[in-house]
Amino acid sequence: MPTFNETWGCQLLAFVFDLTLYGVALILVAQYFRSYCTGDNVMIRATVGLLCVISTVHIAFLSHQIYTDFVIWFNKPERLDHIPFSASAMLLAIHLTAFTAQMFFISRIWILAKKARFWYTAPVLILALLQVSLGIAQTIVVTETGLFSRLAITVLRIRSTQAASAAACDISITFVLCFLLNQGRSSSRRTNSMIDDMILYAINRGTATSVAALIQLLLFVGKPGTFFFMIFLLPICQLYVISVVSMLMSRQSLRDKLGAESEGATTFQLETFRAARNESSNLQSMSPADIITWRDNEDVLGKNT
Repeated sequence: MPTFNETWGCQLLAFVFDLTLYGVALILVAQYFRSYCTGDNVMIRATVGLLCVISTVHIAFLSHQIYTDFVIWFNKPERLDHIPFSASAMLLAIHLTAFTAQMFFISRIWILAKKARFWYTAPVLILALLQVSLGIAQTIVVTETGLFSRLAITVLRIRSTQAASAAACDISITFVLCFLLNQGRSSSRRTNSMIDDMILYAINRGTATSVAALIQLLLFVGKPGTFFFMIFLLPICQLYVISVVSMLMSRQSLRDKLGAESEGATTFQLETFRAARNESSNLQSMSPADIITWRDNEDVLGKNT
């Protein structure tokens, strides 16, 4: 029988970590809209705004669950096994945040991979759809189950598959981004150095979320009946927000490193890397500032290449 520390103690720790990262995410979002969103199109801004809204809803429902468990049901230990509605809603918000972030990076892959777009994006898209579908199914099952003590039995397969597909999707996004970025190498040391930095950003982006997903999966399977897995499950919502916003904000530091003045080049699309796969000679004439230019307007892109 799990102890109180192994269940609600872990839940409280997860809440503290989640709330801390939520504060970090809010600061990054505020900085993005204040100083970094100039030139980004409506879809990119809307994506950041949507991520912020969903993560806020997640925190609101999680706070309600914590208040219910530790205040309203205080001195009612028999009630602690019941799953409040806010717990299911909070869980759904995590999966929707993950899906939104994954779709954002898939759209970047689609724009970056001018040729063979389908083969680069389809497998990743399938994994993203799988994880959010299983996440919704898991939310429904959790709501119908109603008891924490039965979760290890009722949602084990769904939870395991969902976590594995989420981790696989994040790893796939990282791999594809690194592969496509690597195709843009040239004889220019500055360009290659900048590409190395961007690959590092891509790796860091996927590492935090995929590692958290794998650890919470191992804890859910290896420590049934306990809430150790929540220490990694709950904060992952904020990690997705941070991964998207921090990558968008990293564009300025890359431009500063290059010392390039590129007006309007602020949507971080890396579209010009397609030249690496079309004509190697194009790389020789490609400006380093162009490489850190991500745009959604393909007509504009054509003028830069």
